[in-house]
Amino acid sequence: MQRFAAGAALGLAGGVFGGMFGVGGGLVMVPGMVLLMAVPQHRAHATSVAAIVASATAAVVPLALDGQVHWQVAGLLLAGGMAGAAAGARLISRIPERWLAAAFVVVVVAAAVRMGLGGGGTDGPAALPTIGPLDGAGLVSVGLVAGSLAAMLGIGGGIVFVPALVTLFGFGQHAAQATSLAVIAPTTAIAAWVHARAGRVDRERAVALSAGALAGGALGAWSALSVDGLVLRRLFAGVLVVVAARMIRRSSGREAPAEGTPG
Repeated sequence: MQRFAAGAALGLAGGVFGGMFGVGGGLVMVPGMVLLMAVPQHRAHATSVAAIVASATAAVVPLALDGQVHWQVAGLLLAGGMAGAAAGARLISRIPERWLAAAFVVVVVAAAVRMGLGGGGTDGPAALPTIGPLDGAGLVSVGLVAGSLAAMLGIGGGIVFVPALVTLFGFGQHAAQATSLAVIAPTTAIAAWVHARAGRVDRERAVALSAGALAGGALGAWSALSVDGLVLRRLFAGVLVVVAARMIRRSSGREAPAEGTPG
């Protein structure tokens, strides 16, 4: 019972974080399992992915009911992301991770600065941008980049989707996060199925994490809706800085590489 309670508490924290910022929540759950529960890194990642299915699904519901999800955009990102993940898995041995990490850090910091200063679209269901053919091609490209980076660097799609939608396509922060979660839910479901078939998921811990993540994801999403879009955008910019710092540490060799941190 104590182990279940600890897992549920960690899942709650990860779910709130994921629902609040439109990412997976692995940035909270993976370190929590590794540092606090002594779970091996690869097993922690796989178990976290299973819980993210619950948190992302729970989080996207209140956002969808509020009219914040752009389903056409989610479909384009999903198509590109799945193709990108397949390509990234094949390219992972050909491109030095240090080069990729350095480029990723530059882009993330630039996005953090731009988001922190403002910009992007106006929040609200009526403000969802109209997507033309050129925008569609751009969104598929964003999905390709996010999927490739996820496969090669172990970063989550939400860390790419949200700033791209805000800074490149004029989305409001709430709509960007909601659309990101709509993509994360099915992609993590596929990943969780693969991990489970390979025996990498701690099923008992995943159930506990998922129980907390269901509540946390919904709570985080409802909380995000009550926060002003500009404030939320600046908070997300802070999350990007933390991710960039972790990438710098990992690429410099001071932090052991993780199999991946969904988000």
